[in-house]
Amino acid sequence: MIRCLVVDDMRHNRAIAVHWLAELGHATLEASDGSEAWKLILAKSLDLVITDIEMPLVSGLELLQQLRNHDDERVANIPVIVMSSLQDGMLEETVLSFGASMVVRKPLTKVGFQKAVAQVLGKRANGHQCTDDGGDPPEAYAPGMISPTLRRLINKARDTS
Repeated sequence: MIRCLVVDDMRHNRAIAVHWLAELGHATLEASDGSEAWKLILAKSLDLVITDIEMPLVSGLELLQQLRNHDDERVANIPVIVMSSLQDGMLEETVLSFGASMVVRKPLTKVGFQKAVAQVLGKRANGHQCTDDGGDPPEAYAPGMISPTLRRLINKARDTS
């Protein structure tokens, strides 16, 4: 059985992801922020982490950085899907550069979410993938432009490393 951790500060988003993972036959744990998630990651054997990017305390980028920098290969190599409603032209490039396996845009769709999970679990060691469940980024954040929110998250993650 595949063991997944869903990390999102919004209970509704966690509930939807957990339900869709259960439909795929996967066991799930939940965490409301990166700090809580990190404790579960170290305590449990996981096959997949699905995390929001913007959360209080410890962001998804910080969590991803903790994972990728961990000494234990089992922890460092856990595939990670980052989900976000952040409208930013640099989102995918940035998140993948932090070591994510895939990015999915909110609002999530069942088909897109389950497809992303299947792709990541099926291609764990075959490099990074990227999908976009949502529409095109708004013109204000065209490709190559970075939003103040993403810049803040990046700086916070770099400051904690």
